[in-house]
Amino acid sequence: MDFNKVIELLKNSGYKLTNQRKIIIEALYHSDKPISMEEWLLLTKDKNPGINLSTIYRNIDVLEDLGLLEKIRPKDGSIKYTLNLMEHHSHFLICKRCGKAEAIECCLSKEFKKIIEDKEFDLIEHNLELYGYCKECHTELDKK
Repeated sequence: MDFNKVIELLKNSGYKLTNQRKIIIEALYHSDKPISMEEWLLLTKDKNPGINLSTIYRNIDVLEDLGLLEKIRPKDGSIKYTLNLMEHHSHFLICKRCGKAEAIECCLSKEFKKIIEDKEFDLIEHNLELYGYCKECHTELDKK
């Protein structure tokens, strides 16, 4: 899904495209890795000093409602955000060195369906994050 389709989905769902909302979504769209709230705020402040954390939090709710936001929880306990530009939720390959995250089209929930049913477990959500080193960082590490 490209940026225009994100905007179209927003409008078709009854949300207004304010200048602040556009800047907030653009920052996430153009980021090459998942970003924290603080990073998100820094990326938007230059374009509109009126954007603050509560503005971003309100937009998080909107993006989550539309299924456009993915939360990644690195091992350090923080929460990072990225846009979900696929038709379904994503799982990620995350570089431990540079933080780049690449969405992968693979969902194991179907494979776990029988186990989940056998355990009589009501699965509400899941996520899968695989950690390692991207090609660039792996090459750099090999040089050392």
